[in-house]
Amino acid sequence: MEGPVKKFVLALLLPGFCWGMLIGNPAQPVLQKIGVIQSDPTWWSFRVGYLDDYVYRAKFKDEFKFPSVTDTSSYIKLSTDAALVTLNFKNIFDIYGIAGSSEMQLDHEVYTQSEPAWGFGTKFVFFRTGGFRIGADFKYFETTQKPLYFVSEGLPYNVDSDFKLKYTEIQGAIGMSYKIPLLSPYIQVTYLLAKLEPSPYVVAVRLPFAGMGDTPVDIISKSVISHRRWGLAVGATIISGSRGSLTIESRMLNQNAIDVNGEIRF
Repeated sequence: MEGPVKKFVLALLLPGFCWGMLIGNPAQPVLQKIGVIQSDPTWWSFRVGYLDDYVYRAKFKDEFKFPSVTDTSSYIKLSTDAALVTLNFKNIFDIYGIAGSSEMQLDHEVYTQSEPAWGFGTKFVFFRTGGFRIGADFKYFETTQKPLYFVSEGLPYNVDSDFKLKYTEIQGAIGMSYKIPLLSPYIQVTYLLAKLEPSPYVVAVRLPFAGMGDTPVDIISKSVISHRRWGLAVGATIISGSRGSLTIESRMLNQNAIDVNGEIRF
């Protein structure tokens, strides 16, 4: 197995994938105190929102080392669109769910269609004085991607088996923010545990080379984990009359991403 076929096999043996999800303002539970429908202060409330998250660069590494196989780095682009539903208690504690879809591209070689993505988490503020707040966020996120095809040497290789890539992520963050009229900038330290596991570990593809006909070829893949655990997130939330908010966020180090999300309290 030489030439383009060998390069193609190595590209699959040494993959690098990453998904990511927004961190958000650590003071989000206390930013919106008045609802569109429920205007009187109560011990609970709920918010709905929408997020557009774009990971434009991230690095993963092999979960297990294999003798005589050289480690390589790969980078991905991932776009996620999802709805947010949040239940708030006493303007301090949030429980939220995430439901939407994700679509991925790896090194101009692996492409997937939009597939369901979901997650859940919690956010709470444990210190505040004046406009200064410190809070934490913990979440779980998951999506199963199904590659449509692979590209090597500019040629498409159709996936000929039921091959999927299951991604799971556990993410934590702690940060601080400061509220001024209509604006709340923030900065957070993040910790990311992410894993992408193929199912099954062998994928059949059809190679468009003369003499091989329509015979599928089996390729072995393997699981990968995030290359860096620690990261940083910075952003700012624009507040509209304590009923709605719009947050713009940038993440770096463990993943490079941009997120825009908005919420309305009811």
